Amino acid sequence: MGKRALVAYGTKSGATGEIAAAIGDVLAQAGLDVDVRRAGHVRGVENYDLVVLGSAVYMGRWLHEARRLLSRRDLEGCEVWLFSSGPVGEQARGREGEKWTRPPRITRRGERIGAHDHVVFGGSVSEHGGGFLRRNMAKSIDPAFRDLRDWDEIAVWASKIASAHAE
Repeated sequence: MGKRALVAYGTKSGATGEIAAAIGDVLAQAGLDVDVRRAGHVRGVENYDLVVLGSAVYMGRWLHEARRLLSRRDLEGCEVWLFSSGPVGEQARGREGEKWTRPPRITRRGERIGAHDHVVFGGSVSEHGGGFLRRNMAKSIDPAFRDLRDWDEIAVWASKIASAHAE
Protein backbone atom coordinates (compact mmCIF):
# COMPACT_ATOMS: atom_id res chain seq x y z
CA MET A 1 0.00 0.00 0.00
CA GLY A 2 1.30 3.48 -0.91
CA LYS A 3 1.80 6.42 1.38
CA ARG A 4 -1.38 8.01 2.71
CA ALA A 5 -1.99 11.69 2.09
CA LEU A 6 -4.64 14.01 3.46
CA VAL A 7 -5.53 17.13 1.52
CA ALA A 8 -7.65 19.27 3.84
CA TYR A 9 -9.06 22.70 3.11
CA GLY A 10 -11.18 25.58 4.36
CA THR A 11 -13.49 27.17 1.80
CA LYS A 12 -16.44 29.52 1.73
CA SER A 13 -17.69 29.20 -1.82
CA GLY A 14 -15.93 26.08 -3.08
CA ALA A 15 -13.01 27.55 -5.06
CA THR A 16 -10.39 26.40 -2.52
CA GLY A 17 -12.01 22.97 -2.45
CA GLU A 18 -11.50 22.78 -6.21
CA ILE A 19 -7.80 23.57 -5.70
CA ALA A 20 -7.59 20.86 -3.02
CA ALA A 21 -9.23 18.35 -5.35
CA ALA A 22 -6.72 19.18 -8.10
CA ILE A 23 -3.84 18.66 -5.66
CA GLY A 24 -5.38 15.38 -4.55
CA ASP A 25 -5.67 14.21 -8.17
CA VAL A 26 -1.97 14.85 -8.83
CA LEU A 27 -0.97 13.04 -5.64
CA ALA A 28 -3.22 10.08 -6.49
CA GLN A 29 -1.81 9.87 -10.02
CA ALA A 30 1.65 9.68 -8.42
CA GLY A 31 0.56 6.60 -6.47
CA LEU A 32 -0.37 8.04 -3.08
CA ASP A 33 -3.54 6.95 -1.30
CA VAL A 34 -5.35 10.32 -0.98
CA ASP A 35 -8.28 11.64 1.03
CA VAL A 36 -9.55 15.14 0.22
CA ARG A 37 -11.68 16.61 3.02
CA ARG A 38 -12.93 19.87 4.42
CA ALA A 39 -10.73 20.77 7.37
CA GLY A 40 -13.73 20.84 9.68
CA HIS A 41 -14.45 17.17 8.91
CA VAL A 42 -10.98 15.91 9.81
CA ARG A 43 -10.96 14.04 13.13
CA GLY A 44 -7.27 13.12 13.23
CA VAL A 45 -4.14 12.95 11.11
CA GLU A 46 -2.37 10.00 12.74
CA ASN A 47 -3.21 7.66 9.83
CA TYR A 48 -1.53 9.88 7.23
CA ASP A 49 2.07 10.09 6.08
CA LEU A 50 1.62 13.65 4.88
CA VAL A 51 -0.89 16.46 5.21
CA VAL A 52 -1.55 19.21 2.68
CA LEU A 53 -3.63 21.94 4.30
CA GLY A 54 -5.01 25.05 2.69
CA SER A 55 -7.55 27.76 3.18
CA ALA A 56 -9.21 30.60 1.43
CA VAL A 57 -7.89 33.89 2.78
CA TYR A 58 -10.33 36.64 3.67
CA MET A 59 -9.11 39.98 5.04
CA GLY A 60 -5.71 38.45 5.71
CA ARG A 61 -7.04 35.46 7.66
CA TRP A 62 -7.51 31.77 7.04
CA LEU A 63 -10.98 30.36 7.67
CA HIS A 64 -11.65 29.05 11.17
CA GLU A 65 -11.89 25.37 10.23
CA ALA A 66 -8.44 25.40 8.60
CA ARG A 67 -6.86 27.45 11.43
CA ARG A 68 -8.28 25.00 13.92
CA LEU A 69 -6.81 22.00 12.10
CA LEU A 70 -3.42 23.72 11.81
CA SER A 71 -3.46 24.25 15.60
CA ARG A 72 -3.88 20.55 16.39
CA ARG A 73 -1.00 18.97 18.26
CA ASP A 74 -1.14 15.81 16.16
CA LEU A 75 0.14 17.82 13.17
CA GLU A 76 3.45 18.32 14.96
CA GLY A 77 5.92 15.84 13.56
CA CYS A 78 3.82 15.28 10.41
CA GLU A 79 4.99 16.06 6.91
CA VAL A 80 2.94 19.24 6.31
CA TRP A 81 2.56 21.42 3.23
CA LEU A 82 0.46 24.62 3.33
CA PHE A 83 -1.34 26.69 0.71
CA SER A 84 -3.46 29.79 0.75
CA SER A 85 -5.98 30.78 -1.87
CA GLY A 86 -7.76 34.00 -2.37
CA PRO A 87 -6.17 36.88 -4.17
CA VAL A 88 -8.49 38.15 -6.87
CA GLY A 89 -8.55 41.43 -8.72
CA GLU A 90 -5.46 43.57 -9.08
CA GLN A 91 -3.39 42.83 -5.99
CA ALA A 92 -0.93 44.92 -4.00
CA ARG A 93 2.66 43.80 -4.42
CA GLY A 94 5.50 43.26 -1.95
CA ARG A 95 5.09 43.29 1.83
CA GLU A 96 1.76 45.10 1.68
CA GLY A 97 0.19 42.42 -0.54
CA GLU A 98 1.90 39.60 1.35
CA LYS A 99 0.15 40.34 4.66
CA TRP A 100 -3.23 39.92 2.95
CA THR A 101 -2.40 36.67 1.16
CA ARG A 102 0.03 34.88 3.48
CA PRO A 103 -1.32 35.43 7.01
CA PRO A 104 1.58 35.94 9.43
CA ARG A 105 0.02 33.72 12.14
CA ILE A 106 -0.29 30.87 9.66
CA THR A 107 3.28 31.36 8.47
CA ARG A 108 4.58 31.33 12.06
CA ARG A 109 2.59 28.22 12.96
CA GLY A 110 3.81 26.49 9.80
CA GLU A 111 7.40 27.32 10.75
CA ARG A 112 6.88 26.00 14.30
CA ILE A 113 5.64 22.63 13.07
CA GLY A 114 8.24 22.39 10.29
CA ALA A 115 5.90 22.76 7.31
CA HIS A 116 7.80 22.31 4.07
CA ASP A 117 6.17 25.10 2.14
CA HIS A 118 3.45 27.73 2.20
CA VAL A 119 2.41 28.81 -1.26
CA VAL A 120 -0.25 31.29 -2.31
CA PHE A 121 -2.48 30.53 -5.28
CA GLY A 122 -4.80 32.97 -6.94
CA GLY A 123 -8.41 32.69 -5.92
CA SER A 124 -11.77 32.90 -7.55
CA VAL A 125 -14.93 34.83 -6.83
CA SER A 126 -18.20 34.39 -8.69
CA GLU A 127 -21.00 36.88 -9.02
CA HIS A 128 -23.41 33.94 -8.71
CA GLY A 129 -24.35 32.47 -5.35
CA GLY A 130 -23.15 33.68 -1.99
CA GLY A 131 -24.42 36.69 -0.14
CA PHE A 132 -25.15 40.21 -1.30
CA LEU A 133 -21.70 41.57 -0.34
CA ARG A 134 -19.83 38.79 -2.12
CA ARG A 135 -21.89 39.16 -5.29
CA ASN A 136 -21.34 42.92 -5.31
CA MET A 137 -17.61 42.48 -4.71
CA ALA A 138 -17.45 40.08 -7.66
CA LYS A 139 -19.35 42.49 -9.90
CA SER A 140 -16.90 45.27 -9.01
CA ILE A 141 -13.91 43.17 -10.19
CA ASP A 142 -12.99 43.13 -13.86
CA PRO A 143 -14.10 39.71 -15.19
CA ALA A 144 -10.52 38.99 -16.29
CA PHE A 145 -9.43 39.10 -12.63
CA ARG A 146 -12.27 37.11 -11.01
CA ASP A 147 -10.59 33.73 -11.32
CA LEU A 148 -6.82 33.86 -10.84
CA ARG A 149 -6.29 30.17 -10.15
CA ASP A 150 -3.37 28.91 -12.21
CA TRP A 151 -4.05 25.19 -12.65
CA ASP A 152 -0.59 24.54 -14.10
CA GLU A 153 1.07 26.21 -11.10
CA ILE A 154 -1.11 24.14 -8.75
CA ALA A 155 -0.21 20.91 -10.58
CA VAL A 156 3.52 21.72 -10.50
CA TRP A 157 3.39 22.34 -6.74
CA ALA A 158 1.43 19.12 -6.15
CA SER A 159 3.99 17.24 -8.27
CA LYS A 160 6.75 18.67 -6.07
CA ILE A 161 4.97 17.20 -3.03
CA ALA A 162 4.48 13.86 -4.79
CA SER A 163 8.18 13.74 -5.75
CA ALA A 164 9.20 14.45 -2.15
CA HIS A 165 7.11 11.49 -1.01
CA ALA A 166 7.79 9.02 -3.82
CA GLU A 167 8.57 5.49 -2.66
